[in-house]
Amino acid sequence: MECQHVSYQYPRQTRGLSDLTGVFPPEQVTTIIGPNGAGKSTLLQLLARRLPAQAGQVVLNEQPLNQLSTRQLAQQVAMVTQHHQLYDELTVREVVATGRLPYHGLLQAVPANEVTPYLDMAGLTSLADELIQDLSGGQQQRAWLAAALAQEPVVLLLDEPTTYLDVHYQQQLMTQLRQLAAKGLTVIQVLHDINQAFRVSDWLWLLQDGQLVASGTPDDLRDAKLLGRTFATPIEIVTVPHLGPYIVQLPD
Repeated sequence: MECQHVSYQYPRQTRGLSDLTGVFPPEQVTTIIGPNGAGKSTLLQLLARRLPAQAGQVVLNEQPLNQLSTRQLAQQVAMVTQHHQLYDELTVREVVATGRLPYHGLLQAVPANEVTPYLDMAGLTSLADELIQDLSGGQQQRAWLAAALAQEPVVLLLDEPTTYLDVHYQQQLMTQLRQLAAKGLTVIQVLHDINQAFRVSDWLWLLQDGQLVASGTPDDLRDAKLLGRTFATPIEIVTVPHLGPYIVQLPD
């Protein structure tokens, strides 16, 4: 997946994305980082075609996203957002089954054996018949991730996927994403925890004011001056036992 001179401006606002060009390496975990208002979530919306590029184009496997039908797109790109419309009367099993709709069209037509593996993967088998509204925020997030994986996408987009997860499930999720990438899935996520981003990613995109400041491996971008300028705060990189390089914000 790549962006070719992509721009998007919100109506009556100065923020947006401007002439973004870059590649998301296939079968790797890419994390988009940057200060608040940099355009991280907007970029994910464009990659999912939930917002239209006003200039340029997003390309997947050499095909512009805007040339794909809705069903074709859903079979190739899945997205997990921070906030979900709750389907109060749906069980967890039915929520996960929504990920199979691009292949069956109707929820009632989704075979149970296509849902079970994703419930198991998310650790939700015992909660399968509970209503989604009765789950904790973290459990709901795991259900939506399972639904996204049930789409069998080529690209998985995640906007702050660790927001509602405790430390245990955060670590479990990041391990799972790396395993999925190793099996051929391209993962693109937004994270605010910069140290977590550097620790779990194969590739990074650094955004500021709607522009791509830099992209590369964590080693490429682990630069105190670059990060300090981008986040407008003094930064030092120190070595922490058992963790390795660690990015520290210094007092002004």
